[in-house]
Amino acid sequence: MQVFELHHLDYDEGYANGSTHSAVDGAFRNVQKNTTAFLIWRIENMTVIPLPKDQYGTFYTNDSYIIYAASQYGLPSGTDSVSREIRAGSLEYHIHFWLGSASTPDKSGVAAYKTVELDGHLGGIATQHRETQGNESARFKSYFKNGFRVLKGGTDSGFKSATKTFEIRLYKVKGRRTPIITQEESVSWNFFNSGDVFLVLTPKIIFVWIGRAANGVEKLHAAKAALVLKSENNIPNITFVDDGYEKTLNEDDKKEFNKYLPLEKRMVYPPDHSGDDGDKEKQFRSSIRLYRCSDNSGKYRVTEIKTGPIFQTDLNPEDVYILDNGSNGIWVWVGKKASDKERTESLRNARGFVKKKNYPNNTRVTRVVDGAEPMEFKVLFASWKDKDEAKGVGKTYTVGKVAKVAVAKFDAITMHERPALAAESQLVDDGTGDLKIWKIIKSNVVEVLKPKHGIFYSGDCYLILYTYEAPSQKNIIYYWLGSQSTPEDAGWTTLKVMEMNLELGGTAMQVRVVQGHEPPHFLQLFKGKMVIFRGKAAEYEELGKNSKGPSHYLLQICGSSTYTAKAVHVQCKASSLNSNYCYVLKKNKHYYIWCGSYSTGDQREMAKGFIGKDFNILMEGKETPEFWEDIGGQGTYTTAKNTDENGTVRPARLFQCSTASGEFKVEEIMNFTQTDLIPEDVMLLDAYNTIFIWLGNLSTKEERRLTLETAKNYLQNDPAGRDAHIPITEIKQGCEPPSFTGFFTNWSNSFWSTHKPFEEFRNEIEGTNTTINTKERIVYTEDSNFDQYIKYPINILTASSDKLPNKVDPLRKELHLTHDDFVSLFKMNYAEFENLPKWKQQEMKKKVGLF
Repeated sequence: MQVFELHHLDYDEGYANGSTHSAVDGAFRNVQKNTTAFLIWRIENMTVIPLPKDQYGTFYTNDSYIIYAASQYGLPSGTDSVSREIRAGSLEYHIHFWLGSASTPDKSGVAAYKTVELDGHLGGIATQHRETQGNESARFKSYFKNGFRVLKGGTDSGFKSATKTFEIRLYKVKGRRTPIITQEESVSWNFFNSGDVFLVLTPKIIFVWIGRAANGVEKLHAAKAALVLKSENNIPNITFVDDGYEKTLNEDDKKEFNKYLPLEKRMVYPPDHSGDDGDKEKQFRSSIRLYRCSDNSGKYRVTEIKTGPIFQTDLNPEDVYILDNGSNGIWVWVGKKASDKERTESLRNARGFVKKKNYPNNTRVTRVVDGAEPMEFKVLFASWKDKDEAKGVGKTYTVGKVAKVAVAKFDAITMHERPALAAESQLVDDGTGDLKIWKIIKSNVVEVLKPKHGIFYSGDCYLILYTYEAPSQKNIIYYWLGSQSTPEDAGWTTLKVMEMNLELGGTAMQVRVVQGHEPPHFLQLFKGKMVIFRGKAAEYEELGKNSKGPSHYLLQICGSSTYTAKAVHVQCKASSLNSNYCYVLKKNKHYYIWCGSYSTGDQREMAKGFIGKDFNILMEGKETPEFWEDIGGQGTYTTAKNTDENGTVRPARLFQCSTASGEFKVEEIMNFTQTDLIPEDVMLLDAYNTIFIWLGNLSTKEERRLTLETAKNYLQNDPAGRDAHIPITEIKQGCEPPSFTGFFTNWSNSFWSTHKPFEEFRNEIEGTNTTINTKERIVYTEDSNFDQYIKYPINILTASSDKLPNKVDPLRKELHLTHDDFVSLFKMNYAEFENLPKWKQQEMKKKVGLF
């Protein structure tokens, strides 16, 4: 257990304490608590100055800003938000203070102090975020859907007058989701790396320099940004420059480019992953810690309570807590009964904790208050239930006549017309389509005949193909993995899924189902009559045909509707009983339905579906001697009422996944829309009880191959301690079911028809230049992968082998040359060199010192 005491030196210099009782700054007086708004202020001469709306999305490195976002809970806010009074429904309030990399302690201190003051004006219920340049939160980025700029200078450097004369500028474009355009200190090769895209603004041309390892989305963002800058600065042309191919530019463009970035001084570093949050995200997700804060002893003490998973019940409203997510963020939670001093100083103390732990200075720190927690805080907990929280759809519908009416409306056409209902219920349709089932026995696929549909064995794996019309024909491939099945059978099943999907044209939705985590639609296929027996089906084979299971068994009935019910084979003894459930007991020709005292009428109705016509219904406490004899005698069992209603409603979360470096990386997208589903990406939609993997048509083979592994890693490292076996569904772009599209408002099936990949966008821009200068671009095949190797200057590659960089193969140094350097040494391009005999290649490499 760790205990930290915070002292004066642990606090930020110039970080004054705000007060909820101080007079509110005049800049905040028009902020109304019951009105949605998105506002930004800048700290100028230690004063809060409103920023004109036409400057929203532009920040300066020397400055500090305050950003205020008020919206209805769960709805987006941002630069295009409209202020309006809300009379019904709750608002959520977020106040961010953003600190430029060169902002002084005085400015950042005023921004922090005024954030507390604005929060006090709102009644102390806002979530406060400390944001630093280059490490902005997902929520902050979500306010600027078209990205934002970070320019050098600020109010104390005369940037307002800098626009009178043209300035040669260099920008780096970073961010797959929200493009961040950052101005570098100067125009120099020192800032270049081959993993990013850079814009060089000159009076005649905007050069878009494309790193060889830059991703397609960032290239597209950079091209669009170049068009905007071209219009703003009245620059005639845009020219694209490929990393390592600078000398292939036409003479006029090369001469202009060489003025500002001399090619003889070219030095481009390998891809820079320092700003990538992926590895850090993985780190914090698996190492969350909870601390309690106190100052009873006269010193502010932070005491470790536990390591995750953590629960809502771990928080006492009389205390203040810190949730430590490592270098990826610190959350401080303030209980309702905490003192005003603790409330106003909580963020300051959390910053002291960051210093005490020696975390990076740019570590995000966020303060939340009891009863007004944002979604991204709640999902860190294994369970979280808001007051008067609505129950899930599984609790809404009942069986009997009501159920029949409700289920009848779950047909495919209705669900496509009402995707929000499909998303909530996770029902694609009512399960009345065509169903085929196969059992996987090593490499063999054995069809399960229709009379046996719905009977599964925990030692086996199954392949299920479901076909329905909605309105065109759709296919879903479920693959069910028994809890006692072998890894070999599971591997063969996955392989058969891939083969079947190829046969279906690669458009089928693929759903991985682990025993015990069957999704609603899977259960609906069997109308609530799915049975899972222990062992393998082969154990019950008679005369070469599968029986309907063991002759003596006890089934626990789970669920209360056709899309939640199933029967699970448990040990036939009294200790398997539980007062919260119904059970079906079969012994020879005797059938019983045992009803626990806390079971519902709906559960009892579903239990009848697992039994024949002749049976006895027994209520708990009124069992017959024959029942106890058939179950093996009386005994103790669980009689406590189940208080876990499983009614927690979690909002869906969207993540962009990247495997560019070979490791799992993820970036969350707040307030997502369909526009965030970009064909170049693989996306992960976390619907809490289901994980969707969306495969963009232009995503890479490597990303697609690792999507399932990525989803598994995400679940295994979830700080909420969620079960790693919930269903994982793979969806191809253009084949989205309503259970997925319902999470996106105003879904349009024709949305991607106008999407242009980077190369097409580039060709259009090059065709609109006022002076058209064409050049031949060399594109190497995937077989050579020449451009995929890290590039180094000639003098480094011609050094002795013991001085070579680690990633350079001493026998193939030529692959680490840029195209331009390769041509200058060998007087041919790599494609021509590659076609030469090996002896000739070695001879040429010896002549230039690369052998």
